[in-house]
Amino acid sequence: MSVLITGGVSKISVKLAEELLKNGRNVVLLHNNSSESIPDALLSNSSFSLINLSSVNEDGVKEVIETKKIQTVFDGSLTTSDVSLEPIQGAKKLILGITSVLDAIRKSKSPPSLVLISGEEVYGSSVNRVETQPLEPVTFVGSAQMSVEAMVHSYAVSYRIPIVVGRLPRVIVSSKNELESELKNLKDLEYVNIMETSDAVRGLLSIEKLAQTQKPAEVFNIANSQEFRVANFSESRNSTLSISKILSETAWKPSDLSTLPSKSQENSKEIKPVFLLFGGDSELKTQFFELVKLERFVVKESSIYNFQEAKSFEGDCFTLRTNMATNLYFPWLLASLSEKNSLHFTHFGNTAISQETSSFSVKGYTGKMLEYFENTLRLGTKIDKNTLGLIKGRKTGGLLNNNI
Repeated sequence: MSVLITGGVSKISVKLAEELLKNGRNVVLLHNNSSESIPDALLSNSSFSLINLSSVNEDGVKEVIETKKIQTVFDGSLTTSDVSLEPIQGAKKLILGITSVLDAIRKSKSPPSLVLISGEEVYGSSVNRVETQPLEPVTFVGSAQMSVEAMVHSYAVSYRIPIVVGRLPRVIVSSKNELESELKNLKDLEYVNIMETSDAVRGLLSIEKLAQTQKPAEVFNIANSQEFRVANFSESRNSTLSISKILSETAWKPSDLSTLPSKSQENSKEIKPVFLLFGGDSELKTQFFELVKLERFVVKESSIYNFQEAKSFEGDCFTLRTNMATNLYFPWLLASLSEKNSLHFTHFGNTAISQETSSFSVKGYTGKMLEYFENTLRLGTKIDKNTLGLIKGRKTGGLLNNNI
């Protein structure tokens, strides 16, 4: 039985993958261009696949569902750092992402069920946090969660996709060190619901089979039965986040936080970016290869070779056509594909229009055209120590001198 985890890498999606593998299931995790770390034991498991694929790539997600024979999709986008983005950026990633996942599911030959991982911030400042409570988010995070839940519910009703929603607490930790760090950042709260990561994952697995078309996008709170005082962790009270529904319909129960280990013992490996390089042979290309290899990143050269590179782009109308195809149309096509698939694209060329040569003139206009692509970084025609940092950081905009 195969499972797909969409939305990117987070401590929840990683722990979920580990638990699913323990249960004898095959797991595919889409890491969405993330630079987060993955435990070595997970990467070395033959039943685990890590794919660099954005959730907004509907065709790609659909292909994974069909080729890997996925039976359940867990969407963890609301557990990643994307949930904290500004509203416009967040909407593009989260809403477009979940919509693409839902469309990929419904268009698949054998549509899988979906478990959406959401959070308690959807309740806002409401004291009575029951699943049937009207949602009144007061933060960007809560609004993002509510928006994604609304989209999921509409698909569940319209297309009869079996979906279930699990709402987790704001604070989820794996160790005492992590707990102490979280508490330092919560001075604005008096009490907070805190849950151990493995408890949260067990809760999500317990509601997986409750995804039914008869009860579209049914919601379950998955939380600790107690809330803890931020100023004094030893003090607690009954949780305002009701878990009576999940306790009555599943065998899941939260565990005691006293069993938390002092610190995480897992050895993890950072996900390194893979670079796909286009363009004809040049000194700049050679320098980039050398820079990337020094950092031990994976770099692959495109199999597209017919760039019609010329020593000089000065000449007649046919030479101008070659100039336009090589220096304008092709970079624009790459930027368009990168934008569609949520990939980062770097273009080395002119960031200002120059009449010095025909080539510089066309490249200057290319730079102006690429300004409209949000995932594109436009750099000058040189490689320096800052270049790799800009690309790894997914910086965008135009920088003539490659300064960060």
